[in-house]
Amino acid sequence: MHPLAIDETSPAIEVDPRCLYHPSDIEITPNARYRFAASGKWKDSWITCGPDGWWGWLLQKKNRLPGRRVFLLCGVVGKDEKHAFPIGSTCEWNAPPEVVGCSDRQLYLFANDWPDKYDNNHPLEPEKGGPLRVVITRLA
Repeated sequence: MHPLAIDETSPAIEVDPRCLYHPSDIEITPNARYRFAASGKWKDSWITCGPDGWWGWLLQKKNRLPGRRVFLLCGVVGKDEKHAFPIGSTCEWNAPPEVVGCSDRQLYLFANDWPDKYDNNHPLEPEKGGPLRVVITRLA
């Protein structure tokens, strides 16, 4: 695990939607700014979607990030849900200063789903539009 230097871009990370916390091997630097760019598809039970997830108004209430789309690509610092944030297909994000006190500052990635429903999630093969991949660039 290592921190990204300013203007450094990670290799593409294939995110497994079955993992509650898919490791990125990137250590988050407090107050740093990052850009995320994701592409590809994954599958939630019988619904195939990309990193922006799918709209399930009633279902979204039980997601790890409530009110956000089901299967939206998200990130979290150190498996601490108070440091979870939405990513989608693209976003820029400022790492909060309070992560300086975290013993684990690794960035983990996940599909926004119900915590007890990860067993019906599936990565996809290239012929079906998968896998879902994300690259991360440290901007500042």
